[in-house]
Amino acid sequence: MSKKDPQVFIKDPEYGWIPAIVKSSSGDKATVDIPSYPNEQAIACDGGRGAKGSESKTINLKDYPHKVLPLQNVDNNNALLSFADMTKLPYLHEAGILYNLKKRHAEGHPYTRTGDIIIAVNPFQWFTDLYTEEKRTLYSNKLVWEDTQKDPREKLDPHVYEVSALSYKGLAFEGEDQSILVSGESGAGKTETVKIAMNHMASVQGGMQTGTSSGLDPVVQRVVDSNPLLEAFGNAKTRRNDNSSRFGKYLQLQFDNSEAGLMAFGDKSVSKCKLAGSTCDVYLLEKNRVVTHDTEERTYHIFYQLLSAPDSQKSGFWSKLGGTNFDSFKYIGNTSTKKIEGKSDAEHFDHTVKTLALIGVKGDKLNALMCAIAAVMQLGNFAFKEQGGDADKSECTTPQEVKDLAKLMGVSENDLILSFTERTMKTKTETYKVPLSKSNAKDACDALAKEIYGKLFLWLVQEINAATRAEDNYKGGSMSSFGIIGMLDIFGFESFVVNRFEQLCINYANEKLQQKFTEDIFRSVQKEYEAEGIELAEIQYDDNTDVLDLIEGRSGLLALLNEECVRPKGSDFDFVQKALQQNKASPCLIVNKLDRMSFGVHHYAGKVMYDADQFVSSNQDTLPTDLGDLCEKSSNFIIAAKIDSTAPAANAAPRGPPKRAKSNLVAPTVWGKYKTQLHSLMTNLRKTQSRYIRCIKPNMKKVPVIMEHIPTIEQLRCAGVVAAVTLSRSAFPNRIDNSVVRFRFASQWDPNATPSKRNSSMTAQQGDKADIEAILTHALRDKEIKNDKGEVVKAFVVGKTKTYFRAGALEYLEANRLENGLDAPATVIQKYARRWIVIHSWADRMRAAKDNERKKKEEEERKKAEAAKKRAEAAKKAQMEEAARMKAEKKRKEKEAAERKKKEEEERKRQEELEEQRALEKEEKAFAKELKKMKEEVKELEKDLSAKEKANNKKVKKAEEEIESIEAERLTLEEKHNEIMREAAKIDKAEITQSRKKIEESDKIIAYLRKENKKVRDQTEKMKDDLQELKEQNNRLIEANASAGASLDSLEKQKKNIATHNSKLDDNLKKWKSQNSQLKADLENRTAYYKAETRIRGEYEKAMEKIIEIMEAKCDDAKLIEDVSNAQMQCEAIAAQKGGGL
Repeated sequence: MSKKDPQVFIKDPEYGWIPAIVKSSSGDKATVDIPSYPNEQAIACDGGRGAKGSESKTINLKDYPHKVLPLQNVDNNNALLSFADMTKLPYLHEAGILYNLKKRHAEGHPYTRTGDIIIAVNPFQWFTDLYTEEKRTLYSNKLVWEDTQKDPREKLDPHVYEVSALSYKGLAFEGEDQSILVSGESGAGKTETVKIAMNHMASVQGGMQTGTSSGLDPVVQRVVDSNPLLEAFGNAKTRRNDNSSRFGKYLQLQFDNSEAGLMAFGDKSVSKCKLAGSTCDVYLLEKNRVVTHDTEERTYHIFYQLLSAPDSQKSGFWSKLGGTNFDSFKYIGNTSTKKIEGKSDAEHFDHTVKTLALIGVKGDKLNALMCAIAAVMQLGNFAFKEQGGDADKSECTTPQEVKDLAKLMGVSENDLILSFTERTMKTKTETYKVPLSKSNAKDACDALAKEIYGKLFLWLVQEINAATRAEDNYKGGSMSSFGIIGMLDIFGFESFVVNRFEQLCINYANEKLQQKFTEDIFRSVQKEYEAEGIELAEIQYDDNTDVLDLIEGRSGLLALLNEECVRPKGSDFDFVQKALQQNKASPCLIVNKLDRMSFGVHHYAGKVMYDADQFVSSNQDTLPTDLGDLCEKSSNFIIAAKIDSTAPAANAAPRGPPKRAKSNLVAPTVWGKYKTQLHSLMTNLRKTQSRYIRCIKPNMKKVPVIMEHIPTIEQLRCAGVVAAVTLSRSAFPNRIDNSVVRFRFASQWDPNATPSKRNSSMTAQQGDKADIEAILTHALRDKEIKNDKGEVVKAFVVGKTKTYFRAGALEYLEANRLENGLDAPATVIQKYARRWIVIHSWADRMRAAKDNERKKKEEEERKKAEAAKKRAEAAKKAQMEEAARMKAEKKRKEKEAAERKKKEEEERKRQEELEEQRALEKEEKAFAKELKKMKEEVKELEKDLSAKEKANNKKVKKAEEEIESIEAERLTLEEKHNEIMREAAKIDKAEITQSRKKIEESDKIIAYLRKENKKVRDQTEKMKDDLQELKEQNNRLIEANASAGASLDSLEKQKKNIATHNSKLDDNLKKWKSQNSQLKADLENRTAYYKAETRIRGEYEKAMEKIIEIMEAKCDDAKLIEDVSNAQMQCEAIAAQKGGGL
């Protein structure tokens, strides 16, 4: 058999990694064939079958880790093997991850698992079958509610639902707070992924389901509906994404897990961990987008939504908005985008207003919010010019815009103009005014616009939290402690052609998150190694501490930039020079000798060069005192509010008056505030068990199926996936199941040279491990090295279920297996295959002849059957006709009988009517007689009535007399009452008023006491219910304790019986050992005899094989060959039967 060439990957500047076939290698060089494909999407691991040609190329192995080309994950036919869980990839490296994701993406599988990490590749299309109610229920029930000892994910495809379900399970059953960290670049699908996970979380907390939903609890519904509201105010269209989040968000779902501890012991299908509310923190809103944006991009959605609303609605917020459009405001400008996610801006605005009403923002609050948005837009229309030709002074050239904005904000026009054209400067001893130039005045205008929008955004976050926060809205605010599942949706690592202050802040956040990510991956690898029985010293753990020290150390970039911000003449240039000088020893700092205004940082995801222009001003971002004072004078409470952007938005506003700044020359910097926020975020995250979703944008055209290699690789690096792989496989890049290793590499083992340590006392798993140790020790003896202590280090480690290979070891084994290890087995296989073909070809012909004969007979029988069937059908037809005739005759006779019966019935009815008439006449006579009798009785009753009327008249007369007496008595009492009233008039009115107040207060106290009494009664009833429940639980525990005691007594008795039984077994064991020695001697004699017989039989079989081979080559009589072959097979069968019996 010919040599099979290894399938590998090589680096390519255009496509990152491309497949190749190794033809030869020598030293540090390797010659490969590179298949040529028509386009990037067509590039595949198929052994070159789909290529239109190939080219040969010499590769320098020094450019690859350990001088080894990464192998492809292909089968024996060189077809790519794809895996839903990439930890099962035999060769896990960057190229292997890329092509595995590419194949799954093309096949419509957006989710792939890497251990506990879910990689979500944006498919740019909606797969309805992935997000049905049945699919939600499946993942909820399998991962949370069904009790199983195995990993339930083994039978489920990777999915976002997997992360949300396991997070809920970790909180509900283990009582540990959870967090889900979602990252990725703009357009990768982070926001949509968070929404999918949150909706599933709301579903899974309802308990075990059957596939149909009964609707969400109102609290849950409010949480689900209100959080996407921030998309309108914090999302915008960019070049990469039509609905890009321009801020970071940490959503904390709050769960009532006060009874969750009972779930592990009670009914696991009933949820006792309920979603109670949520809070949200936001980070780094991109304020610059308010005042400027790219021509192909848009500012925040809410501006376009408001301007797209009907004029009647817009005018209700501010009269000047009527008749306006996008072009009416310079900050907004026209846009070619008419729809976002399939809806127009007007439709989105209608939904936004309804959702705002859901969280209580309506009426005056809604009007104030929309007016604040209108004020931001109005500021963009201000224009300035030099005042009297003086370039250092300015004046406003748009008086009507000033008038409209002053009225809108509720401030004077003069205060508004002066806040833009002058600046108040304060020192310890004096205060003075400084005029502003035209450009500075416009900058002040932009600064106010950004400040107002930042305020209204934070105010909106606070309103959402107030409406959804469990502390205020769940069970009447009676609870203060809740379980948390946090969901972090934050910007991914960024590296552009020009990177500025914002990119450094974003990448700093990603470095902090990567640090935690690395720690979590290290812990997972640590658990795996411990489970497999491998020493932890094998792990090489490199973190990003050097980068973080460079950024946030005592003399790092953060400290030096803050120092420049407070220096009177601080500049960007001085900042760069100090940073380069004081951190020159840092291995992560990159010096740009061609540009002294730039520097670079070697981040975990790669090198990034930063342009320091405007670093100092961007870091200051302080609102001048004049503009701050102007905001405080505004009648709009949102604009006038003071909102602390550094405090977590989930917390209530601080009590008491705000602290007064000592000077407007020294203020907290943007980076300082951001560092405080990040510190708080990381502190919260470290208290949770974190799970990761890495979102990938497969192509920049945003089309389905296509995956571009270079952008995807860069995102994998930025998401830390490649770093995770590097860490998890730092010591052992490749790992294979023990069963596969034993089968695949057994041909490279010489048992005589390296015997196995397997023995009869070992389990099957231990025996396989011993065999693998021997196989690989022999096969990889050339790969052994010595460490610094002189100890021999093998190129592999065998765990309990997997074998781990050091760099280059598996490739070495595969090369030997393909080149030398398959020829002998292949020859044997070919021999038996040819023999099988000869034997079965004649048998097939005989079967075909018999089949033809059988089919001929079946055809004749079929024809006979058809003729018989026709005769039977004719007879049946005649029979049916006769039956039809008889049925018609029967029907005629039945009709005649029915007519006769009808006439008889009519006659009978006539006779009955005559009888009824006679009876009626008789009854009339009796009635007349009875009527006469009743008239006589009426006369008697009338006489009695007359007598009773006379008696009643007497009683009425007597009653009238009594009424006259009572009337006289009433007059007497009335006179006494008037006398009493005259006496009361003499009493002081103050005393009466005071008495009345006391009575009213008493009534209030009584009403209050009644309410309190009702509350106490309600609480008492509740306590009675709780007490009853505790009594029931106590009874159950007592019963369980009694049962456990009985079980212990039973176990003690069983223990004594077992001890007696063991003693008997020991006696029997001694007897059996004696017998076993005798049997062993007999067995050795028989074994010698059988070995001799087996050797003779083998010689006989070889002779027969040679005879058959000669006959097959020289004999033309197929029947004779078959007879001889059958005879040989019968002999072999008899010999095998005897061998089996032996």
